[in-house]
Amino acid sequence: MIRWFVLAAGVFLFFNGMMSRTYDYTNPARYCWQMDYIGLYSCFAGPAGPQIVVWGTTLLGAALIAGCALFGRRRSG
Repeated sequence: MIRWFVLAAGVFLFFNGMMSRTYDYTNPARYCWQMDYIGLYSCFAGPAGPQIVVWGTTLLGAALIAGCALFGRRRSG
């Protein structure tokens, strides 16, 4: 049962990571990210912060999905 929750969390994170956006403001310099589907957003002082959040959620979701697929494949065969 737990693997279905892990798979759902992976799909959730992957989808929200793929559908998030980053943008910036010039005065004052702020670098922001936003996940529209769940209403999360934040701003950082440097440009690396939003990229880490967006890529981190996408890659974590992909890793959870791949882990569930490999676990299911190992158990079935």
